[in-house]
Amino acid sequence: MGGGLLQLVAYGAQDIYLTGNPQITFFKIVYRRHTNFSMECIRQTISGSATASDTYITTGSIIISRNGDLLSQIYVKADQETTSGINGDYLIEDVEIEIGGQRIDKQYREWNQIWTELITPSSKAEGFKYMTGGFNNTLVTGGLSVKGGTSQQAIMYPLQFWFCRNIGLALPLIALQYHDVKLKINWGSGAAGSGMSRSGSNAVTPSFEVWCDYIYLDTDERRRFAQVSHEYLIEQLQLQKEGSSRENFKLNFDHPIKELIWTVPTSSTEADTIISQKMKLEINGHDRFAFQDREYFQIKQPYIHHTSIPGYNIKELENPRMLTYPIELLQNVNVSDSSPDPGEVWIGAESSDISVITLGSATSGESTPKVGDILLIAVSNEAASGTTGSKTGVHTVTGLTSTTVFNVTPGLPETTNEDNVSMSIIARVQNPQSRCSQLSRDIFVYSFSLNPEDHQPSGTCNFSRIESAKFLLDSSGTISNIYAVNYNVLRIMSGMGGLAYAI
Repeated sequence: MGGGLLQLVAYGAQDIYLTGNPQITFFKIVYRRHTNFSMECIRQTISGSATASDTYITTGSIIISRNGDLLSQIYVKADQETTSGINGDYLIEDVEIEIGGQRIDKQYREWNQIWTELITPSSKAEGFKYMTGGFNNTLVTGGLSVKGGTSQQAIMYPLQFWFCRNIGLALPLIALQYHDVKLKINWGSGAAGSGMSRSGSNAVTPSFEVWCDYIYLDTDERRRFAQVSHEYLIEQLQLQKEGSSRENFKLNFDHPIKELIWTVPTSSTEADTIISQKMKLEINGHDRFAFQDREYFQIKQPYIHHTSIPGYNIKELENPRMLTYPIELLQNVNVSDSSPDPGEVWIGAESSDISVITLGSATSGESTPKVGDILLIAVSNEAASGTTGSKTGVHTVTGLTSTTVFNVTPGLPETTNEDNVSMSIIARVQNPQSRCSQLSRDIFVYSFSLNPEDHQPSGTCNFSRIESAKFLLDSSGTISNIYAVNYNVLRIMSGMGGLAYAI
């Protein structure tokens, strides 16, 4: 008897719980037939402004055309600017959706950056960043026709409303005969240094397009959608703007909330951000949980409840990451053969070798060499004797007084303190970067839900029934914005739509 047959007959009482009275087989695939449908992407007409300004915020509005039966995804498109480049993160400052003149939801630039950081899997992160023009490089300089320039023609930024993220929540335009669906968009600023310009040095004024994905239903299903009433469980976003430094942040939210997300400024000063402070949530005077370090909210909560951990939350890497723009520390300074003066690096002249002795005091603005940095060091001989030559070496920082010795070009005389040295940081271990955007803020998460990305509810806290909710810190810190994701019900009947619970 073969081993496979032995496995078949090795059947005991415990196997009854696994294979007794079987209900499925792995060896006959089962599928279900679906209703007939088709999809099409159609450009919308923008009223008001469809162009960014380099001096003020412009506004555009769109009444969604009734080209199809259902509305699913919405994209904002702009041609890639070929001199300075466009960063899609900053195309939209905020966007609001109305049905029949009633605001249903409003979303913001920072929220779109946060949400894509949390829900985009690693396999799609680079592609999303490319699609939205989020790379921070200089490939755009010189235009598409120049060798080495970017080949990107356009950038597309998806909106994140409830019906955009779940095809089962596609908005039934066919059932809204008497109510229009309207978008109100505040476009981002194209001013130099505003963020929309990838180079940062030049203003950009791109023109925008809005595209919608429509679904066409077959006759029977189309008739059902038009005639019956609909109730959709939808998600909405609430925003509470902060910005001051304190220990107590009152939460002014309503409705059943499944998740709280907040951002903090980037700063090295404790009171201006959250570094070592511990946090907790207090509800009606009772602790929801004990004080927790920031890693609980930045790493553990996203790890458990979301697809991905925001890239900027990860402060250290296993291996150094190359910098897009090297940080220049020294430029044509003399070699030192004694202890360095304040603000200098000791590049010791030791016979025919170069020795990096002390790094702790080297600065470039706010940049100081850190453990794990890789330094590029160039030595050029400009001694009075007229001897010329040069040497380039790489130094890995293993401590603030670490030493690396590398030989100068063979045949050159020993290095003297007349020789010029340039040094830059070219790679870092401590170089946090967002995965899908250019957001440079820590993202904190606390979820009441087991799976907050799913439409199926898996836990909420009804803030409408709570008298007092607060974030407490054990010492003063600063929170920029607090977001709450809540459930609501959208009712559509008799050709009109509205919320069951007011916002």
